[in-house]
Amino acid sequence: LASVLATPITPRSPAGKVGSSELPGGPVARATHVGPYDDLKATYDALHDWIHAQPGFDDGPGPWESYVDDPSSVDDPSTLRTDIVWPLVRT
Repeated sequence: LASVLATPITPRSPAGKVGSSELPGGPVARATHVGPYDDLKATYDALHDWIHAQPGFDDGPGPWESYVDDPSSVDDPSTLRTDIVWPLVRT
């Protein structure tokens, strides 16, 4: 997981500067993780396994997370929702 997440989609902007980026178009696999951020790896692993079980697809570079809930407004971390989106490559 660390090596996948360590590859940025776009170069980072210098500290204090605003930058822009663009998410890739095309097919994706998406899962919603419910629970604390420390447990995200299990959802990444399950999504990765699901992708590899689909004929004609492989996992593409640069999965990203979308934080559905603000952790400062959630009393119970087990209810936090995080969408994981993983681009797909046709094989």
